[in-house]
Amino acid sequence: MTQKNNIIVTGGAGFLGRHLCRALAKQGYQLKVIDLQENPEFTTIIADVRDQNKMKQLIKDAELVFHLASLIEAGESVKKPFKYIDYNLNGTLAVLEAMRVNKINNFVFSSSAAVYGEPINTPIKEDDRTIPINPYGMTKLAMEGLLRSYVEAHDFTGIALRYFNLYGPEEHHQPETHAIPRFIEQIYQDKELTVWGDGQHLRDYVYIDDIVAAHLQAIKLAQQQPHQYHYLNLSTEKPASVLEIAALIERTINKKAKIKHFPPRPGDPRVLIADASKAKKILDWQAQVDLATGMKNTVEYFVNFWQQT
Repeated sequence: MTQKNNIIVTGGAGFLGRHLCRALAKQGYQLKVIDLQENPEFTTIIADVRDQNKMKQLIKDAELVFHLASLIEAGESVKKPFKYIDYNLNGTLAVLEAMRVNKINNFVFSSSAAVYGEPINTPIKEDDRTIPINPYGMTKLAMEGLLRSYVEAHDFTGIALRYFNLYGPEEHHQPETHAIPRFIEQIYQDKELTVWGDGQHLRDYVYIDDIVAAHLQAIKLAQQQPHQYHYLNLSTEKPASVLEIAALIERTINKKAKIKHFPPRPGDPRVLIADASKAKKILDWQAQVDLATGMKNTVEYFVNFWQQT
C-alpha cells in the first residue's frame, strides 16, 4: 500500500479512533471516518455500522478498513447481552459484507484480551484456550471467527489485535467504567475509590501511543503477508495490580486515595497477562512506553482537562 491511499476507520471518534486518525493523517493517508459521534478533527460520516445498506454505500474506494466500532464494557455486557451481540456481531458482519461487495479485502480490528476468559496459563499465548467468561469477550471471539471465515472464503487479509488494558489521555466514557480514568478522577476529586475485590488483580496496561503504533505496523503486515488471518497479543508483558495503579496515581497527583473494597465482579479474571513475543516477531512491534511515563501523561491530561472545564 502506498502513501495517500484511502483508509476507512469505523469508530473513528472514539478514544483509540481519535489517536489513530491523527497518526494516519500525519503519515499522509486519506481517511473516511464512520461513527455515531463526530470526531471534531476529521470529517465524520454519522452512521450505524449495523446498517447493511448504508455500509455498502460507504465502505468503498479504500485499501484497508480499521474496524474499531464496538461496545466495549465487559460488565455492561453481562447485564445486556442482546445489545452486545447485536452491535458487535451484526456491525462487524455488515462491514465485512460491504467490503466483500465493494472489493476491499484488508481488515484490521480491535479484538481483546477478553477472548481468553480465565486463563489456565500466564503469560497468555495466542493459541492458548479461548473460553470467554462474559458476553463482551464472546462477541470479540465471534468477531475473530467471522473475520477468519472471510479470509478463507473471500481471500481477505485479516488482522485481529488483542489489546490488553489500553489507557492514555483523552479516554472519556460516559459513565466511566475503565479503571485508570476512573481512579484518576476519584483520587483527584477526593471521592471514594472503588476497588472490586482485594485489589490484587493483575493486569497488563498498554499506553495508547503503543497501540496506535501497532495499527500502523498492521498496514505493513497486510502488505507483506496478504490473504492470511493474523491474531496478535498487544501487551507490555509487565503486569501491575489494581492497588499498584492506585498508588502510582496517588504519587503523581500527590493525594491519598480513599479506597473502598467491594465484592469481586462476575466475569473478572484474577490474572490477565500476555506473552507479546508473536507481535514482536510478526508485527515488528514492542511496547515502548513504561507505566510510570504513561500514567504521568494520562494524569496530567485529565487534571488539565478538569481545570479548564
